[in-house]
This record gives sequence, structure tokens and C-alpha cells, in this order.
Amino acid sequence: MTATVITTEASADDAVNDNVLRTKGIHALDKLQSPSATSAGPYTVRFAQTIDEIKAAQALRYRIFYREKGGNPSADMQAEQRDMDEWDEGGFHIVVLDTRAEQQPAVVGTLRLFYSECLEPDQNFYTEETFDLNRLKKHFGRSLELSRFCIDPDGRGGVILMLIWKYAMSFIQDNNIPVMLGCASFTGTDVTPHLPIMQYLYQHHLAEKSLRPEPKINDYIDLNALYGTLDKSSADWEEAQKSIPTLLRGYLKLGAKISDAAIIDPAFNTVYVSIYVETQSMLKTNPNLVTHV
Repeated sequence: MTATVITTEASADDAVNDNVLRTKGIHALDKLQSPSATSAGPYTVRFAQTIDEIKAAQALRYRIFYREKGGNPSADMQAEQRDMDEWDEGGFHIVVLDTRAEQQPAVVGTLRLFYSECLEPDQNFYTEETFDLNRLKKHFGRSLELSRFCIDPDGRGGVILMLIWKYAMSFIQDNNIPVMLGCASFTGTDVTPHLPIMQYLYQHHLAEKSLRPEPKINDYIDLNALYGTLDKSSADWEEAQKSIPTLLRGYLKLGAKISDAAIIDPAFNTVYVSIYVETQSMLKTNPNLVTHV
């Protein structure tokens, strides 16, 4: 497995940026209940505690989102070889560290959490760049956005995913967060291969109108127009379910609901929908799926 390691010698500018990251992200956790670091074999999961760990997570994201999946990074990202955005500063970065690596931090999996109470007065969630979540936010009050999930290719389908998943669920449970939200992405900007799974999601997991995320941009795929008049028997559900990404499959088991619009994102070479899970219903319905690590 190729762990992502970042070591830095900070310049004056870096020191300023690092201080912002440390203050907004890492220190914000002092006011919340954080799960303890937990190990499984050579892997340890916890929240990032240093700037180098956050940068290593960003470097892993860059390698997966841009090198592996064909996204289009900005010039700044190319120069740094890291995936970066404004939500990294206030986000809580779950990292899985490979303790076998000679150089640390060796990040082999990551997921970013952003708590609504950490948003600046004029700041929205990342998802709100393209979706209106006002109805969700007003209904639930506090919320948690999950984003930038990725795992090293050699560690997929096993313990790393389990560690990240359970750590995130424990954080949500410990802090009594009523809703988690984000985007469910499918690789490739050609929507055609994704039509069967889009139909499955639309006909089985569409959010109720009163809470449904609405597209904020004009250029989107209208799932109502595609599937609103189709009978459920017209779809090959068995085939559609085979193409559900692993993390999305987990969300669906917990009662996830989706938007009725999909967005094409050339920057990440993906098509995505907005998604949310009511965590109180999740905890009642699936008590065995939400356990402490």
C-alpha cells in the first residue's frame, strides 16, 4: 500500500495558513465529544491532530480524485499536489494512519466532517455550492456535512472503510447531531452509465418534498423529467444495485434520501446527487450499525 506522507518546512505564509487550520478545525473539537483513537491491526483511526496530518489527507485526496479518477485540479492544487478548499480550515478530518510506515503521518484513508456550528456567518456548506439546503437546515437546526471521502486503492473493501464509518457514526451519536448530509458521486461526467442507479435512487430513496434539496444552478439533470412517469417494473433493480458505490450503499442502509436533481462536475469528473440521513431515525432503526469503534 502506498501511504500518503507529507512533511513540511513552513514558510511565513504557510505559518499563517497553518494557524488558521489549527484554530478553526483542530481546536473546534475541544467543545465537542470526540471518539477515542482506535486501532485495528496496523491501522489507527482518529481526528487529525496536526497540520501535517491534514496535509497528508489532502495529498491522498489529490492522488485519488485527480490522478486516479481523472479530475481537473486547479493550478494551486497541481503545484502543491494536494486537494484543497475553504472547508478544510474549519473541518474535522478523520484520518486512518498506517503505523507500519517509516515516515509519519502515513494517511491511507480520510473523511472530512463539517459541523454547522463551525460555519462562518457568511459561509455555507460545500454542498450548498450547487444545492439549496435551507429547508433541511431550518427543520433540523444543527447538521453535519460529510465529504472528501477516499481510501488508498490497496486498502479498499476492508478494515479502513469500517474504521472511518464507525468513527464518523460514533461522533454523530456522541454529539446528538440530528442530520448528516453531503453528496453521492459517480465517476465520469457521461450520465448514461449511471442512469439505472439514478432511477433506482429516484424511485426508492427520493426525499420528501418538504425537505428535498433543490438545485441552485441552471445546468442540472432533472430526475423528475427522466423517471417521474416510469413504472418501477421498468428498471433492472438487480443490475442497478451492483453499481452502487460502497459508501453510498452504507448510507442507503441507514435510510438516506436523495435530491431529484443530479449535477455534472467536470472538476472532479463525476455526476452527483445531494443526499441526507436523519440520524435519530437511523439510530432507532439500525442500532447495531451505529456502534463505537
